Order: sequence, then C-alpha cells, then structure tokens
Amino acid sequence: MLSSNLLVAQGGGPTAVINCSLVGIVEEVRSAGRGKIGKVIGALRGVSGIIEEDLVDLGKETPATLRKICQRPGAALGSCRRKMSEEDYGRIVDVLRKYKVRYFFYIGGNGSMHTVQKVEQAARRVGYELAAIGIPKTIDNDLAYTDHSPGYGSAARYVASVTREIGLDVETLPPPVSVIETLGRNTGWLAAAASIAQLDKDSSPNLIYVPERPMSVNRVLSDVSDVFDRLGRVVVVVSEGLKDETGNYLGGTRGKASKDGFGRGLPGGAAAYLAEQISEKLKIRARSEKPGLATRTGIEYASAVDQKEAYLVGKSGIRSALSGESGVMMTLLRERAKNYRCTVGTVPLKAVAVTEKVLPAEFMNASGNFASEAFIDYCLPIIGGPVRLFPSLAKRRLRESVRRTTRIAPGAL
Repeated sequence: MLSSNLLVAQGGGPTAVINCSLVGIVEEVRSAGRGKIGKVIGALRGVSGIIEEDLVDLGKETPATLRKICQRPGAALGSCRRKMSEEDYGRIVDVLRKYKVRYFFYIGGNGSMHTVQKVEQAARRVGYELAAIGIPKTIDNDLAYTDHSPGYGSAARYVASVTREIGLDVETLPPPVSVIETLGRNTGWLAAAASIAQLDKDSSPNLIYVPERPMSVNRVLSDVSDVFDRLGRVVVVVSEGLKDETGNYLGGTRGKASKDGFGRGLPGGAAAYLAEQISEKLKIRARSEKPGLATRTGIEYASAVDQKEAYLVGKSGIRSALSGESGVMMTLLRERAKNYRCTVGTVPLKAVAVTEKVLPAEFMNASGNFASEAFIDYCLPIIGGPVRLFPSLAKRRLRESVRRTTRIAPGAL
C-alpha cells in the first residue's frame, strides 16, 4: 500500500477529546507514515460525507491549527448518526477506490465500529485491499474489550464536578432535594462517576441509580426519605436509562424527540419524574437537573489523562495499519501496577460491534443505590485525579460567644 491515501471520519456523539484522536492520526502520518501514506483526507459529517464525497485535505492544516483543534469541543470534521444500507457500504468502497484510499479510519462508538467492520467486509467482497481501523470514542464507556473509552474520563469528570457544585448549592438555598439526570441509555458508567464528588457520607451525592440495577419508585422514595430525615437535604443522581422493576424506563420517554438517527427509542425524563414523585408523595420540595449535551462538550472539565489517551489511540492506529492490521479497534489496556498506566492494544471489530460493556455488579454497593470503592479506584485515575475542592467558612457564631460570656460574668463579680 505504498503511498496510498488515508481517509478519516468521526461518527456519533462528539466528546471533549474526539479531536485529540484526529490530531494523533494526522501527526503520526506526518512522522511514521511519511513516504508510506500519501494524502490524509477528512470526510465531513461522518459516513454521510464519504457517500456524498464531501471531503477535505487535512494535509493542508498547519501544526499550530492542529494543536488548537485538540482543545476544541465537538467533532472538528462534523459527525452523523446514519442508518446504513448495504448499498451505502458499496458506495463507500467506490469512493475509497476513486480517491485511492487504502487506509480507512473511523472514530466513534459501538455503531461506528459496526460501520468500519461492514466497510471492510464490503471491500473484501470486491477484492479491494483496505486497512480498516476503528478508533474508540464514547462518553458512555460501553465499548467492550477496552479498559475504558476515550471521552469517558472527561465526561465523568464533568459529572463529578457538577454534582459537587450542585450539592453545595442545595446546602445553600434549598429545594432540599435535587435529582440530577446523566446521559446513559443502557449503562450507568456516567451516573456512577458522580460518586467521585462525595467527600464523606453526608456530602453530595447521597444516592446514585443506574440502569443495571432496576429500582421501583417506592424503593427510591424510601431511600430519599431516609437521607432527608438524617440530613434535611438530598442529592440524587440517576441515569437517563434507569428502569423500574418491570423493565420500563422510569418516567417513560418525555419530550418530542422519541427516536434517534437509528430509529432507537430515546430514554429521558427519569429525574423530572422522580422529582415529581418526591414532591407529591413525600411532600418534600424537589427539582430536577439535566446537564445533557454539556456532559460531552465540557472542554473546560476535560481530563488531561483522557486527552493524552485519545491522542495515543489515534497515533497507535497508524502504526497498526502500517504493520498490516485491519478489521480491528484500538484498545486501552490498564497495567497492573501501583501507578496508573495504560498501553494500547487491538481487538477484532467483529467482537466489539455486537457487545455492550455494562457496569459490573461489584462497581455498585449491595443496596444498588451508590457506587462502590472498587468503582472509585477504577474511575479516579481516568478523570485525571480528584475534582476541585471548595473551602468552607468556620462560621463561629456570635450568639454562642455572648451566652458564654453571660454565664461567666456573674461568678466573676
């Protein structure tokens, strides 16, 4: 494949570090790929851009611009969620052939990994030699066979930071119950990350609920009541995909958009529903919060570890392709050592495309309403260490001082 071109695209929901992987790919081509890879072509709007031949020359970008792109939220090339047909895959191979592309890189999550696999299969059917590499990306952390996915660390840091800040607000001026809803259709990795915010058993968050552990409304109300009786305030974090004991989404699907680009039903409204139930049945004032897209775009909360690893999987993907690998996704492998360190490996796309990594049972407590110490040990290095601490006033009351003086004064006379 000497001097063949490379095409890269970004798919699915962006993350705070998705562009670090893109830059890692481009910069590695300019070093290790020099003389082996010709042009680096970028497809605008994911696979839609390939099909429509909406392509750009990334080789024209300056090193200074690429460094800045690493710090840019959103997908620099644009993204899409497109339900693909067999004809679409054939069309992509035709476009790759037209532009002399022999290296195809797609940065994305589960759906994107399936797309890479299908493109490689389509190329193989017509005898077109192609190295197809998947670069992992998702804030949901649900890609299997990798310790974690680039994008998750930054989103997890955002969730933990915002939870701590909302908790301090609740202490300042109630409503005494705040229910925070995180992204997470089928997995609770993001909701569990809120546990990093808790400094002690009385600080926020107080309760966490995830899709892997279905909960009845009555059980949640009982938990909230217990915490409120003890503290006079409660901060609850819940995944948008939380289900009740019958397997239905808590609160159902609220809002106008009920399906995504793949025709899948969208969960949502769990926090609003629970806040309503708390107010109505416990007679405690409650409100819901839903950071939503801010979770994946919060570049100011980006984890330095996450940025570094996102760049690393992009860079390592070039080396894997040049060594002859194809039909694989790059993975992060956590080393068993005292100090956190990850190396990069690969896994066949056929294994990843049909698998979803859920939150292990040992990452939640026995009651299913908070993350375990095992999860915190897993998550803390990924988010780049503890989130910001805020000082508190000593609050030494004048009234106590006056009463003390009054008691002493008579005896002194």
